[in-house]
Amino acid sequence: MTLRLWQLTPDRAREWCDIRQRALRDSPAAFGADAGAEADLSLSDHAARLAACDIWAAGLEPGQPLAVAGWETGISPAEPDLGWIGSVFVDPQARGQGLADAILARLAQRAARAGMTRLGLHVAHDNHFAHALYFRAGFVATGNPPMLNAAGQWEIEMRRMLRPPLLVRLRALRA
Repeated sequence: MTLRLWQLTPDRAREWCDIRQRALRDSPAAFGADAGAEADLSLSDHAARLAACDIWAAGLEPGQPLAVAGWETGISPAEPDLGWIGSVFVDPQARGQGLADAILARLAQRAARAGMTRLGLHVAHDNHFAHALYFRAGFVATGNPPMLNAAGQWEIEMRRMLRPPLLVRLRALRA
């Protein structure tokens, strides 16, 4: 299998809509969203989501995503150097092939280039396959108490250091 990565930009809203619906059907509680409500969103609504954050897909060829994930800023206003990972999904038939690993590596590179020093995410407390994926990608559990998501599922927080904040401050002082 030749793995391809591509960014889901607003002009690729149909791809995002399709894989998002597959994700919501496969794991509705994991996303804290309602597949029926999201099905009513227009392509322009999906395009606006793609314009607001950095979402990447992986698969055999662009246009046919088998995996997706994104990151964005502003979730934690008190921590402007913390980017948040979200919408991670791999189609069941494509799991175990490294697609999510490749996307997470790309997201970490892009977040670091954008000035983030850390990445954070929430994952279902009992989703041990996802825990293993995030651990491989350098994330560790924060130890904060589990939280209940909008779908009533317990989640834990994990974070990954991209680069020490001190280096960021030193670079800013030199500039």
